[in-house]
Amino acid sequence: MSASPRLRVMLAAQAAFMIGFSSVVPFIAVLADDRFHLGPAAIGAIVGARVAVQQGLFIVGGALADRLGARTVLLTGCAVRALGFVLLALAPTPAVFVIAVLLIGMAGALFSPAVDAYVGAADAASRARPRPVGARRWSAPTPFAALALAGEAGGIVGAAVGALFMPAYAVPVVIVASAVFLAALVVLARLLPARPPAAVVPVAAPGDHADLGRLRRVLPSAVGAATVLAVYTQLFSLLPLGMAARGVGGGWVGVVSIVLSATIVLLQWPLSRVAERLTRPRAVAAGVAAALAAALAGAVSAAAASVPAFAAAAAAAAVCTALAVMLATPSAQSLVAAAGPASRRATRLGALASAGGVLALGASALAGAVAGASGLAAAWLIVALLPAAGLVFACIGARTVPDPTTREEHHDHPPTIPEDRRRRPDRPSPAGTERLLRRRWRRPRRRVR
Repeated sequence: MSASPRLRVMLAAQAAFMIGFSSVVPFIAVLADDRFHLGPAAIGAIVGARVAVQQGLFIVGGALADRLGARTVLLTGCAVRALGFVLLALAPTPAVFVIAVLLIGMAGALFSPAVDAYVGAADAASRARPRPVGARRWSAPTPFAALALAGEAGGIVGAAVGALFMPAYAVPVVIVASAVFLAALVVLARLLPARPPAAVVPVAAPGDHADLGRLRRVLPSAVGAATVLAVYTQLFSLLPLGMAARGVGGGWVGVVSIVLSATIVLLQWPLSRVAERLTRPRAVAAGVAAALAAALAGAVSAAAASVPAFAAAAAAAAVCTALAVMLATPSAQSLVAAAGPASRRATRLGALASAGGVLALGASALAGAVAGASGLAAAWLIVALLPAAGLVFACIGARTVPDPTTREEHHDHPPTIPEDRRRRPDRPSPAGTERLLRRRWRRPRRRVR
């Protein structure tokens, strides 16, 4: 199977994963309250435990994908997610419910780095493939941008299903979500090879420090991109508190989610081409700057005196967060995927996701404490410190990381050679023309009898 069909398989799988995820996981708190009547502290602990398990184990899932093969870990993650959903649907006690939630988080930590490894292989293969002179490299979205686009499209469908049927029809919805992952398990087992192609990025020889140097150059951009997830998380933590303070119904959180997802679906394709023109390190810096703008817009929403002003600032925060996700995340994933040997690609991508998760959890804890003591505006300003620091790192990365795509575009025709002096393969040089004429003149003529 070539890289392009394999990429299409992974995009379809990502859309299916997000349909199952978004129809169940955002409603775990609602299910815990509706079924077991747990208190806010217990519900918060359950939701936080899932996030901590999933985000913290991304690097472990990536290492397992490199060690055992991305296909094995991906299929295992699908099976564990399906089992977790079945336990969640049929949990008779809170203890079984908690085990199911932890299994759901663990499954995401298994299959997400494996999916990223396959997409990273397709991204590296696309960048290494020769192309005609003057042709555009990305007439379609880059592989990681296409992955985000497919995930958001599936997320919108799943969120709509959950909003319509949860929690009244929780058991059928969760069972159907489990069936989605089982179907994905069967299809992926038939279509995927054991490993993504490993010949795109050569493995360094012992003692060769080229890969370590590439990773160090990419590290500032990766640190900057990791701060975007912290702002994304606070969008759904601090904005609902602002809505509650103004008497706005909690259902408007769904409107914020729809604005965020719709912006990504509409703009991810064109912005992926903009990111390639900027070069990936500069796109990361632009995305982190958008995350900083989103945090400042959140602070404005917290200080707004009227509901319309709050709604306008909240919409601006959602749009800026979407811009940050579209610009920074796919570019950082592409840089990290190429920053070393293919045999460690999933580990690097898992570490990037784990770093973002750790920052998001720390930001949530700190912002919650500050919001209770000093108000929501101060909490948003504390959150803004993360992308502000990340912007410094991203700017350092934009200055130190040479984008291979830019170098490839100028390799065939160095800019030091003027256009009128470049040799064309269908025309000989002046010296070659003169030699051909001399040979033809010196050739003895045959006598005609």
